[in-house]
Amino acid sequence: MLKRFILVCTFVFISVQGYASELTNYLSNLHTFQAQFTQTVFTANNNEKQKSNGYIAVKSPDKFYLEYSEPYKLIYVADGKKLWSYDADLEQVVVKNQQGLLIDTPAMLLGNPGDLTRSYKIEKTGMSDGWLWFELIPKKENSNFAKVSLAFAETKLIAMEMQDNFGQTTRLEFNNVVKNPVLASNQFIFTPPDGVDVIGQ
Repeated sequence: MLKRFILVCTFVFISVQGYASELTNYLSNLHTFQAQFTQTVFTANNNEKQKSNGYIAVKSPDKFYLEYSEPYKLIYVADGKKLWSYDADLEQVVVKNQQGLLIDTPAMLLGNPGDLTRSYKIEKTGMSDGWLWFELIPKKENSNFAKVSLAFAETKLIAMEMQDNFGQTTRLEFNNVVKNPVLASNQFIFTPPDGVDVIGQ
């Protein structure tokens, strides 16, 4: 479950230099974000393995709500202190301390702007299918990802791809993207449903 969360939460609030300054231009002044997404997982042979749909809302610096709606029901909520994950099929909630949970993972691009060049080599790979792509290569050995790619259509983040060390690629395409929406105050508060098992702190 945590791996799915890390995959989806790689894409927002970047501050970098060089080629990365273009990313800053695209994502500057981004305080909140919401979108629908379609996630597709491909094997190393580029065969489609799995497809799912969902919704994400983000609030800088460290809060987000992520929900997979199809083909399964999964919810992740980060409230700034704890990360909650709810699997409806298993009727189970897992809660962990959020602090330090995602250090040195691509998910740290979410919510906490930093010097991305410390962790990634950034290249502008050009236009493909009308989208402008940037590629991020981890500098640290033994990273969970071989590379992360971000695509923009005009001024909107429109897609993201992550390739793991086994050649498997996870691609997310965003639609109904809204930059700096007003989000409900309870968007990032999670209350476990009655009757479910709660595991963790």
